[in-house]
Amino acid sequence: MYGLDINFLKDREVRVFEARPRARGGGGVTPGDRRPLYLGLAAAVVPLALVGGYFFVTQGQVRQLRTRSAALDAETAQLQSQLQEISGLQGQIDLVRSEINAFVTVFNEILPWSALLQDIRTRTPARVQIVSLDQTTVTPEQTDPNVAPESSEGISINGVACSYDEINDFALVLQRSPLLQSQTVAISQAQQQPTLLDPQTQGRCPGTPVGDPDFLIDYTIGANITDTPASQLVDELERQGTVGLVTRLQALREKGVIE
Repeated sequence: MYGLDINFLKDREVRVFEARPRARGGGGVTPGDRRPLYLGLAAAVVPLALVGGYFFVTQGQVRQLRTRSAALDAETAQLQSQLQEISGLQGQIDLVRSEINAFVTVFNEILPWSALLQDIRTRTPARVQIVSLDQTTVTPEQTDPNVAPESSEGISINGVACSYDEINDFALVLQRSPLLQSQTVAISQAQQQPTLLDPQTQGRCPGTPVGDPDFLIDYTIGANITDTPASQLVDELERQGTVGLVTRLQALREKGVIE
């Protein structure tokens, strides 16, 4: 058998196609266009640049903070040195203050006997005579066995008077003395002498009418010396003529050591 071979190529029309360039607005990429490459590089470089910039800014801030921390450490060390110096000065001030307080305490506890005797002398009635004045130490009764009682200084006045009334008046006048504790002034003994006063040898009591018998009364009055600080008795001490102590107390007051 025979086969038929038909060639259709001979009957085809030869057409020539011309390649036309696409319009630029079509979104296509022409050969040789590097903009995508640049955009890709930019997309990769910008984050790196931002990260690098942030890193350098952070490092700068860290350096500033370290510098500031070092400056603060130096200031702290200087302040600690100043505090130690101030602490040392405060210790010296406290020592001087304690010495001043001890010095003031000594003056406050001084009550010159000259002032006390002058005060008693001016308060003694005309019909009362002081024979002796002794210093005593008064110890109060112990109420608490765990606390030692504080003793105080006192005086004992011994003398004679023309009557019991004169002795009572003398005790009342002594109670008004700022140099004595008024509540402690008391007559501990008053007794009439057994014999009459001899006008020829002993004289007579002032104000006694002629011809009236005179009996002298022996008495003893006790009292505690005031515990008021001398700095609060400046005016009274000055009235009694205690010039030296008053001058020292006034100097301490002017310097503000005592009020």
